[in-house]
Amino acid sequence: MFPTSPWIGVGELAQSFLEESNALPLTADLSGKTLSLHFADGRTVEYKFQTDHRLVWRAQPGEIAASSAEETYWACKIRDGIYLVDYVEHQKQATATSLVLDVNCGAFTAVVGQLPTEAEARLDFLSRTQSSGELTGVRVDFSHGSIDRIFAAQPPYHRITDEMIGRRVEYIYSPTQSYEHVYLNAQFYTWHCLLGSEKGLADTDRCHYYKLGDELYLFVWREKIIPTLGVVVVDFTAMRSNGKIFGYEGNDFRKVVHFRVGAKGRLLNVTRPPAVCGDRQSPASRLPNAGA
Repeated sequence: MFPTSPWIGVGELAQSFLEESNALPLTADLSGKTLSLHFADGRTVEYKFQTDHRLVWRAQPGEIAASSAEETYWACKIRDGIYLVDYVEHQKQATATSLVLDVNCGAFTAVVGQLPTEAEARLDFLSRTQSSGELTGVRVDFSHGSIDRIFAAQPPYHRITDEMIGRRVEYIYSPTQSYEHVYLNAQFYTWHCLLGSEKGLADTDRCHYYKLGDELYLFVWREKIIPTLGVVVVDFTAMRSNGKIFGYEGNDFRKVVHFRVGAKGRLLNVTRPPAVCGDRQSPASRLPNAGA
């Protein structure tokens, strides 16, 4: 029988990913800069990147309950002028924010994720479907807007996309950790551990897709068995993904774990069901390593 690893907590998973990670290096490009984020809902939040790891954000008076905070962040450069910024919000319960900043076109997307409380996490699946309709207790909110200019309801800004649907990709996070993803439809994807601490495990979880640029996507997933939030930017031109995983330290719901992940990718195949792609051409011919 094929051996299956036990389900492990996010803290233990983090330890598995630390050695020889394929994550992009951190960048200090934003250090010393100030960016004003103008949200589509009318909010404005100013971010001052004081150093390469400390930022202060400040909202316009009266817009949100907490009007300012200082946080520890990390940033990586996805492409020239496109950055992923991430931090845990110390003023809120088990909450983390990811910012995709495209200073080239002046667009951004903010992803705010919150882990369930212990009571919420221990709800059985039947109770959860009856109360919220979702099997996962991990919550996520997406906001979009413009950088250093008033938001206008026209491009450029990041939009929901179906362009990843149908792709099956192997992601190699390190010499000892690799997974495959199958992007099933607009709401779900399947992950399968090929090598590493979760070898043999697989599941289908809730996910979200946004197009950031040509063959560049924001992919977010929310796991249901072990409360986990994943936020990555996938670059199918460079065949890389970079981002973070956020969850609890084992069964300790007072301590969160927040670690960077990055992988080299390999497209395995593309299968677009007619109900998904309609008359659209399969993206296989446009991708590197197609049919590998």
